[in-house]
Amino acid sequence: MLKLKLALLNVLRNGRRSFITLLAIQFGVISLILMGGFFASMYEGMRENVIRSQLGHIQIYSEGFNQFGSQEPEQYLIDPDVLKQVVEQVEGLEQVALVTPRLNFTGLLTDGSKSLAVIVEGINPDKEALLSSAVRLTQGEDLFDEDLEGALIGDGLFNSLNLEIGQSLTLMATTADGSFDARDITATGAISTGTREVDNRFIRMNLKHAQELMYTQGVTRLVVLLNDTNQTETVMALLQAQFAEKGLALELRSWSDLADYYHEVVNLFDGIFTVVQFIVLVIVLLGIVNTMVMAVMERTPEIGTIRAMGATRFEIISLFVSEAFILGLIGSVLGVVFSILLAQGITASEIMMPTPPGSSQTYPIRIFTESDLLLKNALFGLAIAVISSIYPAVKASRMVITQALRFA
Repeated sequence: MLKLKLALLNVLRNGRRSFITLLAIQFGVISLILMGGFFASMYEGMRENVIRSQLGHIQIYSEGFNQFGSQEPEQYLIDPDVLKQVVEQVEGLEQVALVTPRLNFTGLLTDGSKSLAVIVEGINPDKEALLSSAVRLTQGEDLFDEDLEGALIGDGLFNSLNLEIGQSLTLMATTADGSFDARDITATGAISTGTREVDNRFIRMNLKHAQELMYTQGVTRLVVLLNDTNQTETVMALLQAQFAEKGLALELRSWSDLADYYHEVVNLFDGIFTVVQFIVLVIVLLGIVNTMVMAVMERTPEIGTIRAMGATRFEIISLFVSEAFILGLIGSVLGVVFSILLAQGITASEIMMPTPPGSSQTYPIRIFTESDLLLKNALFGLAIAVISSIYPAVKASRMVITQALRFA
């Protein structure tokens, strides 16, 4: 306690030098918290967007679909009897918000003059409206159960064909039994999923109409939306055990298994954040070391006097490290406080980010201030202050007493 008290007095006595050191520590803590909070908000936004626009939390398929379904999707449909049983079973779980079927296939869309290959999704409109809350209607009206021939067209596809709301189109596809069929659809609205590549080829239509076109009563998958994303693995394990117990030949994939693009972006930005952390570390480290070395030079007579009074080299080192600890503690606390204020201010200002690559939607800047992020970077500020003081402290402890006293 005596050493800490003496260290605190030295910190207060050298106000200008302490202020500069505090600024360096706060710069490091604030920079890392704001960047970490921004990346965390971006990750969550991307995650919830893919979950609530395309993937849901869990998808259920017939066994073998993920291995062979891309070649013969019609051979791996979930038949109506299994579908009914699975829906009742999944809806009985308290973690589940809703379950909805989808029938996915590729087709050819024509307006009479131009034809384009499209990706079609037959949906239950009422349930999909709840699950796909991140899908944005850009023109027209949403799809309803009673609107059997209605279809929602991807925004990019809608514009490339120069369509109008209410325009009739023809959709052609290979049916489940290998024949060829066509159905008329009506463009009721244009939608944006947030992914430009999807919007350029995407159509959503009523599930009943899609099943008529495909000559089937089956569906490609069941999409499960949970109350909480963190429950995904728990619910998957529970469903797998229940399906195995009842002998149902089904397989499950989580949103994480299906969201390859999301993981690529996260890995990219994690690498960027690591580089930024290293740069900030070097800047703060050099700043504090420079300030502490200057402190040693200015306090040479004081160090000589303390050594002449019988202080050991270890006590000199512990004195400087204690001062750095106090500065690191104060700087980290102030850095956390200022970071929270800045994060709240930036988030409240709703500054819009430009459209990300491959996306069709802008979004406001948000910065999260989660407790683990704050604690991690506060400890970082404290640790870097202590580490930065070791070299100057050792340098001070090695001074020859008689030479140090000559500076008095």
